[in-house]
Amino acid sequence: MKSKTLIWAWPTRAFHWLLAIGFASAYILEDFDDYRQFHFAFGSMVGVLLVMRIIYGLIGPQFSRFSQFPVSMSNQVDFLKSMRSGKSIFYGHNPLASLVMLGIFFLGILTSLSGYLMYLSKSQSYTFFIGGEFMEEIHEVFANLFLGLVIFHLVGALVDLLLHGKNGAFGSIFNGIKNVETKPAIANTLQQFFGIIWIVTALAVFYLAFNLQPLVKDNDKTNNHSKYERVRIDDD
Repeated sequence: MKSKTLIWAWPTRAFHWLLAIGFASAYILEDFDDYRQFHFAFGSMVGVLLVMRIIYGLIGPQFSRFSQFPVSMSNQVDFLKSMRSGKSIFYGHNPLASLVMLGIFFLGILTSLSGYLMYLSKSQSYTFFIGGEFMEEIHEVFANLFLGLVIFHLVGALVDLLLHGKNGAFGSIFNGIKNVETKPAIANTLQQFFGIIWIVTALAVFYLAFNLQPLVKDNDKTNNHSKYERVRIDDD
């Protein structure tokens, strides 16, 4: 029987679930005008989580580091050949999952950044050199590509559960433990402190983004009378 080994320390698992909650909430609330501030808040939180994850990918425990992502073409080929048999063992992310995760990091940051630029373009207090409508289209493209990778990631996790469930990869999303024999990836004091800063920063940005000045079209719905008065004056 294989040993149970800690692969994902708690900062990695906390990031995973906060990212899932943040993206799902931001995507679902995008088309609800009454909850647009929550859309801003969750979207901003996602961006900060991903930026901090990149830092963690350089200083974090063994399997959370980008240097441990087996993204080379040879690893991809070996993984696809042995996908059904499970002969190739990858303690952290497998090669395909590594590519998907890197894509999620990249697209997630672009989605959050484009959303912020869209806000600057369409807000009451700021202007930007790119039109708000254009940025909105770009933002939607990035968000949908992000969603596509998330769905692909979920399908991959399900396939891995069906084919290699004994390795405990699916359960490691919750407890960080896989049924493999290797050195455990225990977070040291610095890494745990960074994890705390990571979460606190993301929540602080959530709060700040939630309290951003509402967009003009939000106020139009509550100030129809004053808007109508301005139109009458202009018409006269």
